[in-house]
Order: sequence, then structure tokens, then C-alpha cells
Amino acid sequence: MPHALNIISANDLRDGLNVYFIQDGGSARWDRDISLATIYDEDELSAAFDRAKQDMDNNIVVDCIIVPIDDNHNPVTTRERIRAGGPSVKYGNQITN
Repeated sequence: MPHALNIISANDLRDGLNVYFIQDGGSARWDRDISLATIYDEDELSAAFDRAKQDMDNNIVVDCIIVPIDDNHNPVTTRERIRAGGPSVKYGNQITN
């Protein structure tokens, strides 16, 4: 059963980073900033998730998931709080910078 408040997350197909689904009027897009994510209640979630999955079919994102959030708009689960913080290790040229 979905949580009272939810956002939709996925991974950008180009770089693998976490992105969050944003709907504004008739348009939809993905952004890396979790604070911009559209918040859905239980009644809106199914239609929004179906729309987000269209971007999986169009090879824009992979692994769309529903992320429950608390009243302060923070992810409820530890896994999603870690993902929202971005990569937890440095790699490649980031190690020396």
C-alpha cells in the first residue's frame, strides 16, 4: 500500500545518477534535485507512475520507483535517503580533486 505522500525516482540512462519526476501542468521532466520532485498523494500516484514509466519505455530513465516521503518531504527509507545524497564514494578523477 502506498504511503500518504510519495515522489517518483529513477536513474538517468545516460549517467546513472538519481533523478526525480516533475510534472508541471501538461509537461513532465526529470531533475537531480529531490526538492523539485512533484509530491503525489495516493489518489494521484498511479497515473503519475504510469506517465513516468513511459520515459523508461523511451530510454530516458531506468528503474522507476515510488519513494515514500515524510511530512518534511524527506525519504522515509534509509536506502532512499542515501540515494538522494548522491554517490557515496569518489571515483575516477574525483579522487584527486
